[in-house]
Amino acid sequence: MKYPDVDVGKVFHLNKMLINKSFRRFWIQTKDFRIRCSEYGFNLNKPRADILIIPGLSEFIERYDQIAIKFTERNFRVSVIDLPGQGLSTRFGNPKQVIDVDTFQFYWDAIEAVVLNLDLGKQRGLIFLGNSLGGLLSIKYQISKSSIFLSPSLTICLAPMMGLPVSSILQTFILYILKVLNLFKLSKRKIPSNLASIFSAFGLVGKNVKTSLSKASAFWEKPENIEYYGKSKVEDATKHFINNQDLETEGPSWNWVGNAIVECRSLFKINSFSNYNSETLLILADDEYVTDPKAQEKALKIIPNVNLLRLPSCRHDIIHEKDEVQEKFWKGIDGFIEKNKLKFETVHS
Repeated sequence: MKYPDVDVGKVFHLNKMLINKSFRRFWIQTKDFRIRCSEYGFNLNKPRADILIIPGLSEFIERYDQIAIKFTERNFRVSVIDLPGQGLSTRFGNPKQVIDVDTFQFYWDAIEAVVLNLDLGKQRGLIFLGNSLGGLLSIKYQISKSSIFLSPSLTICLAPMMGLPVSSILQTFILYILKVLNLFKLSKRKIPSNLASIFSAFGLVGKNVKTSLSKASAFWEKPENIEYYGKSKVEDATKHFINNQDLETEGPSWNWVGNAIVECRSLFKINSFSNYNSETLLILADDEYVTDPKAQEKALKIIPNVNLLRLPSCRHDIIHEKDEVQEKFWKGIDGFIEKNKLKFETVHS
């Protein structure tokens, strides 16, 4: 079924550089942008369900190759996308390394283009897996497009961005600044990272906000992160920046942050989940430092059919966590899927 508000476009390039002949990269062109996608397990015989992985801010497909392959080993067909404004999808920032989209509708249009072009959830159930920003997008997309799904989907959110680690006073101030910047056409410029240090001194932002406003690769260059994650995991996380500098980002624009504030706030409006039918698993890091943990706790109280997995001794970047944390992570996901398998292991008519 095609929706008139989105020009779904066509898959116009298919690059069959495959891992064990089960993995392919390609692009989908819409009227506003080009989306890079990756599909894993497309040649599986009778996959249990489709999984769509939606990355976080500044992320890209390659970060999810290993987790996608593990899902294919569990007999799932998996798709991953580069969100508009990052990865190798169309960039809109000024300069292009700055993460920016005109509105978050670009994100939902991208998700819809992938869902419809790849027929996700059409022949079998659909599981959304969103990391950080991707968690917010997974939930809000389904709220706005609940009529697409003929049977309940499942949603797995890793350290979801339900709010920014910025005080409500500063958030309101940013929205006023954004109005001024729009007058001078400066809203797509990067927020200076040194502003985070100033705001942090007054307790207005979280201690690690400066990292989110810096180069994506810079996070992995910090000695404390090398010590925490281990050399092999850091090398795995940074090799993609070395191999392809076009994957690099330098933090979000003023416009992006303003949009994020508005979208996170709207999540907590009265009846915001009235159209949300998905069984949901929130996986929360015990040592959250990128998103707002208070907003995550608040979301737990209003999301219907919500399940919770807390990971002790775990930071925001769950997919690169230590092996002992990864074991708990996979045990929780496997248990959640098994518990709800009758809801998605059904062929759609």
